[in-house]
Amino acid sequence: MIEKQLINLLLDKDFYEENKGRVSKTMFTNGTGTLYETITKAHANSDKSLTIEEIATLHTEVYNPALTRVARENFRDLLEDIKNETPNKKIATTILRELHKQAIAKKIAVMATDMYNNTSETGFNDIQLLIDESSGVNKEEYENVTDDINLLIDALKDNTKWKFNLSELRDRVNGIGDGNFLIVFARPESGKTAFWVNMVAGQGGFASQGAKVCALINEEPAIRTQMRLVSAHTGMTFAEIRQNPVRAGELWSQIKTNMRILDTIDWSLDKIDSYVAKEKPDILIIDQLDKVHISGTFARTDEKLRAIYTGAREVAKRRSCALVGISQASADASGKMDLTFDMMENSKTGKAAEADIIIGVGFRNQLDIDQDVRSVAVSKNKITGYHGKMTCKIIPELSRYID
Repeated sequence: MIEKQLINLLLDKDFYEENKGRVSKTMFTNGTGTLYETITKAHANSDKSLTIEEIATLHTEVYNPALTRVARENFRDLLEDIKNETPNKKIATTILRELHKQAIAKKIAVMATDMYNNTSETGFNDIQLLIDESSGVNKEEYENVTDDINLLIDALKDNTKWKFNLSELRDRVNGIGDGNFLIVFARPESGKTAFWVNMVAGQGGFASQGAKVCALINEEPAIRTQMRLVSAHTGMTFAEIRQNPVRAGELWSQIKTNMRILDTIDWSLDKIDSYVAKEKPDILIIDQLDKVHISGTFARTDEKLRAIYTGAREVAKRRSCALVGISQASADASGKMDLTFDMMENSKTGKAAEADIIIGVGFRNQLDIDQDVRSVAVSKNKITGYHGKMTCKIIPELSRYID
């Protein structure tokens, strides 16, 4: 009986649009399944509610013209039963939600069992997406993009809310915002950690602008990175901080509530996603992104890295934060200032394809030239379109970069 009531209610355009994400053909039996298919096709071509008569014509004359005489008679009887049903919209909606949750729970159980038995490469992110679906929200409803000009302007005006604190980089690229994925890469000992530390905690950095920043450290001990952040913000070396910890504490208190620094050795992409969902940072730093764990079997390193970088971009978009991934440069970048994204280690196009901005920090590494000079080479830029190189200087003992 509930199937016939649902068919009756699904003729209504508003009810159909509200609940189509919860309904599937498997919920219907005894001929109502094919009728449900006819209703979905009819709604796709109509912007108003349907009538029993319209569905009867579409079902028998348009979508199923080869029905036998017996099948047509059975269909007419079914329509009469549907006409006589008095559906309760509130009860039907509740039932649909429960049926949808049960269907999702069954899928999750199968996926979890396959993961436990190592017969699936499905990650926890996919399971989380199914859990999100259990709310019954129609995917099309929350993915549609507004076509209102004023709303588009409002939505995009803060897309680079957090500005770079190197003046030339800010003038050329501006900054980053919700959903943006920035990759910073360099050769070992070239200053890539100092680059993001300065970008976050240096003079006029993201934290000073009010951004909540979470940094996940899986390379050097996070406590060392924490001290570098303190030095970058206070302008005090480690020796000076030890001599005057009170002053250092006063200066650090200006931004310390905006900072979260964690040791994250062996963290997986799924764990990172869960952490971001809980902490809700404006900016997430992962140093280094290449070392993040991900489930699955990959034939080549570049395939694995592409999966990691794709997952990182999805985290940024799903959790509405800016994500900064720190990566190594290959030997091709050694001693060079003009770094391009094809110089990222173990990458073909997989890493670069996922990023909005890619910055390579170049260093000539020659004793006969200034050791503090660095290049900031922008080789991908979806924000402003600028591509090019600028130079600056590093102050290693403060983890600061200056124009």
